[in-house]
Parts: sequence; structure tokens; C-alpha cells
Amino acid sequence: MPLQLAGRMPMSPRQTLSFLAAPLLAAALLAPAPAAARVYSGADRDLPLARFEDPLCPGIVGVEQASAEAMVGLIRQNAAELGLRLADPQTCDPNLLIAVIDDPGAYLGGLRARRGYLFDWLGKAERQALFDTPGPAHTWTRVLMRSRDGLPVYPSQSLTELPQTQMEAAHSLIYVPVRRDIVSAMVLIDKHAVQGMSVAQGADYATMRGLSGDQAEQLEAPGETILGLFAAKGRPAGLTRSDRIFLETLYSTMPNNPAAITLSLADARIAAGKGAE
Repeated sequence: MPLQLAGRMPMSPRQTLSFLAAPLLAAALLAPAPAAARVYSGADRDLPLARFEDPLCPGIVGVEQASAEAMVGLIRQNAAELGLRLADPQTCDPNLLIAVIDDPGAYLGGLRARRGYLFDWLGKAERQALFDTPGPAHTWTRVLMRSRDGLPVYPSQSLTELPQTQMEAAHSLIYVPVRRDIVSAMVLIDKHAVQGMSVAQGADYATMRGLSGDQAEQLEAPGETILGLFAAKGRPAGLTRSDRIFLETLYSTMPNNPAAITLSLADARIAAGKGAE
């Protein structure tokens, strides 16, 4: 099924969002975290990889309603196969937004010019990656640090105090006492780049980017991936075997597993699969 761009009419709510709501959702995604939680982004191999723990509610803007509903259905199917909880599509507010728009770079630049404070919590390197990385797709996630049981990690009150939370005692030389939860994600795609793309390709790209951000790029040998969808050489038909192995490893291991262990396990599984081919 080819991916059809939307005309002037906005799409229905819930499963899809009006394009006019995108700036408002962007503001919500980029707003500073509440005092009870600190925002973390970027990679730290001693901390867990970020992943969704809250029920997932995908939303699409910028494509025709039939394409949007099909994409939402495929994203939800991918998520269900990974064991994620799904929110009620009739009542949920999207926490994963895919927006197919005219110029993602210009959109972000305009938002930055009008509401630059929304990006203050990003570090310098993260801002450069978001605004200066070339290409037709831009993705970022809002990640909160929580205890392994899902309780907020309270920020320290001074430079000499460590962040605090409460949890039952547990001792492990492998796991860490915290996890990193993706609470919202936005995937912006240039509408000119989706020409000839199928709904399945769009849904699988959004699945990979939305559910894991750019973390798969830390693999030593990721192999063919849907993340190469917009590369000059051929387009993958959908999630590749390596993509599925990475996502399955990310979402089947303990949420408080250090990133180094999860990535090593995914690399080993991908390599084992290549050897069996």
C-alpha cells in the first residue's frame, strides 16, 4: 500500500492528529521535566538504554487518513509483538508522533526561533545533532530517569547530594538501580522523501526510530537496517532481521540493564544470526 500524503483537510483525532496540533505537542515534548524528575538524553553505556515503559499511543500527521490509520495499526502491531503495553486508541493522547511535513529542518528552526527556551534542557552536542544533522528525517525523544520500580528519581538539592529515590533493597553486580524511560518521541520526515514509499516502510521506520531513538547506531555491526531507508542506495522493505533482534533484545532484557550489556547481547545475537545464514 503506497503512502499517500494528506491534502488540506486535517485527519481525525485520536488515531491521527491535526497538523496544527504538532507545534503544541512539540512544546509538550520539549518542555522541561517536572521538578520530580530530571531529563536525560544521549548515550551512557553505564546507564540503561532508553525504552518505552508507559502504554504506547502512536499518532500520525501529514498523510491521508487511510494511510495514517494503516501506519498506526502496523506500529501498534510491531509494539505488541515486542511485548509493549498499548493504550486505548480511542481515548489516548499520542506519546509517539510521526509528522510528515514540508521541511523538518525549517520547522525545527522556526520553533527554535520562536520558543528557543523549549530546547534549553538539551546539551550543546544534542542541540547540534538535532538542528545540524543533514537528512530528511529528524528524531528526538524525551527520557526520564526512574527507579527500577518506576518511581521518579528526585534531583539533588545541592552539588554535594546525590539524586534520591525510594525502592526495596536489592543487590546486584550487574543491574543498576535505575532505568531510563522514553515518555514521548517525535519523528519528523520530509514529505518529499517519502515519494514511492509504502505504508509498511513508513511504519517500520517510525517503529525503529520511535521505540529506540538512535541507540541502534551504537551497535558494533548493525548490518542492514530500516534506518537506511533514506540512503541513496536501495530502500529496505521493512524492519530487517538485525532491526528485530535489536528491538527484541532492548525490550526483552531487564529495563535496568546497563547499555553496554544490552548492546553486547544484541551484537552477539546479530552475529550468530549472520553465521547461520
